[in-house]
Amino acid sequence: MATEHTCTPVAAMPWPVSSPFRMRPGLARLEAAQTPPLFLRDGLAPAYAAQKQAVLRGHREIAQVGEADPTALAAIAEAYAAQTGVRLAPEADALALGMQEDFVILHDEPGQAGPDLCTRFLSVCFPSNWAPVEKLGLDFTAIHAPVADNVLLQAGARGIVHLAFRQAPMLRHVWLLTPSGDLAQHPQTRRLRWDDALRQADARGGDLIDQVFFRVERQTTLPLPQHQRAVFLIRVMVAPLTETLRVTPDRASEMLAALESMSEAVVAYRGMTAVRSRLLAELARLSFA
Repeated sequence: MATEHTCTPVAAMPWPVSSPFRMRPGLARLEAAQTPPLFLRDGLAPAYAAQKQAVLRGHREIAQVGEADPTALAAIAEAYAAQTGVRLAPEADALALGMQEDFVILHDEPGQAGPDLCTRFLSVCFPSNWAPVEKLGLDFTAIHAPVADNVLLQAGARGIVHLAFRQAPMLRHVWLLTPSGDLAQHPQTRRLRWDDALRQADARGGDLIDQVFFRVERQTTLPLPQHQRAVFLIRVMVAPLTETLRVTPDRASEMLAALESMSEAVVAYRGMTAVRSRLLAELARLSFA
């Protein structure tokens, strides 16, 4: 299964799984001399570039939306070169293909309660079942309005925006379970859904969990307050779930506890209502000790 997809080695996959599961900001400051870095570049860079090229060739209109600000593009290219040593042209396509991250440019604009950062350009080849065009022109609160159990996110919205997009680079991880190992999972073009995975598992007489991938969005921010701009970076990583669980003996029980603690609203938001009980049963049977 792993050979069919651009999978991150499981030893390099972040493991941000905890319980009880809550939709929370979970931000950590990235200090100037600290690792992990703002950008994450590894040996999979050529494979990421090839898949992004395929997306832009076939579906540019849904992957890149809005107008890219030249000042912000130049700042991204400068920051990338300073960290990685890789020099990219300060152009939307060059950055999209050269970085493994997708990126969103936000502009500081007047709002009713002070300035709001709103999205003005999105280059997102690898969305996790969301459409970039639907986020264009929105601020943080509006972007997260559809998210289930979003009380903690919305309550801290103004503080989160000020800290992560105007003051200091920040890091956050968001994890998902998905029936597809594809990096690109736009709702219009994604190839596999949970119903497909269920049919495949039943047809093979095997476990559903063997069809599941662990997907992590490594989200970082690059504030550009001197330009009244900011950049949101998304590095997607995927790996087969069962292989990821084998890294340590406790992971299966940690995943089980996290899934059990998810509210029905979150499970529905992630499209897992029909599969959660089966995944819980299969997780309970696993033993990697």
